[in-house]
Amino acid sequence: MRSILPAWTDTDAALHARLGEAIDPDRKVLGALERITPISGKRIADVGTGIGHYPMLLARRAGRTYGIESDPELLVAARRRASSSHQPNIRIVEGHAGSLPLRDGAVDIVLSSHIDPDDASLPAVAEAFRVIRPGGRLIVIGYYGRDDVAALLEPEVVAHARDATQRRTGWWLRNGFKIKVVHARLDLGDQVTAHELLPRLYGDRGRAHLMGPHRPYLRLNLGLYHREKAVSA
Repeated sequence: MRSILPAWTDTDAALHARLGEAIDPDRKVLGALERITPISGKRIADVGTGIGHYPMLLARRAGRTYGIESDPELLVAARRRASSSHQPNIRIVEGHAGSLPLRDGAVDIVLSSHIDPDDASLPAVAEAFRVIRPGGRLIVIGYYGRDDVAALLEPEVVAHARDATQRRTGWWLRNGFKIKVVHARLDLGDQVTAHELLPRLYGDRGRAHLMGPHRPYLRLNLGLYHREKAVSA
């Protein structure tokens, strides 16, 4: 999940696979997606798909899922995983949020974690709506905060998340998005995984957390920021 990863996190496919298992192991995000908009039979584009985590999870529900990735190493890993899954409705393609390799109105839903709550992201929002059919929806999976993970992140990252998600003045609401909060967790039950991931991701803060008494998980609040594409009159 890009929103809770420090900027220096490397694009290591094995690391992303471990994170896919540890972040939201209860798959609450998928349940929340279904409550926002039905997924069955829909065409979905996952922008910044990494190793294809969400296309793999959605393959049996969606009509067709496009995993869009720009990093060469992650792109190779995503294509390898898609091929070995034998799911014919997954297509992994090269591209990025600013220039999606899809025609106008090609999909019903765009998922993204690469749209930040900042005016500099407005071109990426417009590009996402270009490829969404009228009545379809853009859903951005981002960080909401007010959780255990906040203590591990840089203070400015936490402050930015709080400012962006304020109910009246936050960036998402000012730009027409609705907010659905998902109370998920970062699983630390496997000690080997915990002692590998937290120091690697969060440095001294991660090490300090593991040295003290701690639960086998961190509370992680994710935001699903969603907006429907208007149907022309």
